[in-house]
Amino acid sequence: MYDLVWSRPMTKVAEDLGISDVALKKICDKHRVPTPPRGYWAKRVAGKPTKQIPFHNTADPQHEHIVIHGSSTSLAPEVREALNQERNRRRVKLNTVLLPTPEPTTLVQEVHPAIAATARTLRKAKPDKDDVVAANGNGHCGIEVGRGNVERVIAILDAIARALDARGLTLEPIGKCMRVALPPDSLTFSLVERIEKQNHVPSLEELSKEELLRKQQERNARMGMWSFSRERAYPEFDFVRTGALSIQVTSDYVDGLRRNWADGKRQTIENLLDVIVGGIVTYLAGVKAQREKRERWQRSWERRQQLAELARAREARETRRREFLKRFVAISTEVDELKSFLVPLRSQALSHPSGELARMLEWTEARLSLLENELAPDGVAASLRERDLFPEIDNLVLPDAEEDEEP
Repeated sequence: MYDLVWSRPMTKVAEDLGISDVALKKICDKHRVPTPPRGYWAKRVAGKPTKQIPFHNTADPQHEHIVIHGSSTSLAPEVREALNQERNRRRVKLNTVLLPTPEPTTLVQEVHPAIAATARTLRKAKPDKDDVVAANGNGHCGIEVGRGNVERVIAILDAIARALDARGLTLEPIGKCMRVALPPDSLTFSLVERIEKQNHVPSLEELSKEELLRKQQERNARMGMWSFSRERAYPEFDFVRTGALSIQVTSDYVDGLRRNWADGKRQTIENLLDVIVGGIVTYLAGVKAQREKRERWQRSWERRQQLAELARAREARETRRREFLKRFVAISTEVDELKSFLVPLRSQALSHPSGELARMLEWTEARLSLLENELAPDGVAASLRERDLFPEIDNLVLPDAEEDEEP
């Protein structure tokens, strides 16, 4: 690990390991692996002298064994491929038109058609009491920002829409957010302004009102007029718009993929536009992989259900077959018994040609004839056809074996 983090920038090392550079720095600190200080690689590129911190061995086994679970290792192959393509796209500086990086104060004249309605609404909207303008509803991108951020938001959305066009995708405003689709898959994302919760600092007027309100409550209490509500003359907190923007994917969660990009201490959304668009493209591939995984699970579940149903149907038919066979065995046994019984019965009937004995003989012979006809091949075949126990085309056989799919 020591050799790795001193061989190239930690951002590159972390990217290959499937983690963030912050996570890699924490891992190195935990295992007492020295890392290059800030500005080390910039000095190397500029040819300035640098100093490498020496590595000191430790006898602690916990420090010797490093396990890294990179989130990208759990991604589907097609998602990893899309992720690598976007990384290579940023690494290789092609001699083509690069993604524009607008300045926050730049006024975009030719706004992309996808966000034109949003731009018109934001520019013409009347700010509310908190100095916030909004562009929501049909055909808008679902934007609510401070008035001072309007042109910056328009420039960012315009750059994203054009970058998506270059990748064969289209930004679609859907009222509360934006959608990018590659049918049958799509994702939604929003551009929002960070709001901070701060303790309210009351003005002198508010403090005066609060004092009057408190005195009124004390008078009411002395008069027995109790109230359980704690009414105040001013709010406890203020919700302040910071001007910091972020882009957030609002679609279903895809494990291992980044879904949020925000202004930071050393970066802005404008500097991340190429990364953001690449992240949207990669996330769309993740949505597709997730859908295909669900479909494979559904097909696997349906196949298991089909096999279970066929197994129950075959077992029920086997029960009917056994009952059918048992019945014909019983008939065969009865035929043999009747034949043995008729031999003495016929000789006895000769001496009594009329009466009950003769009628019994007649009935027994008729019964024997009926059973023999039922045992005959044509009779057995007719019974089998009626009960559909041995069809020529068996619909209860197992379907052709298919390769097991990952659920």
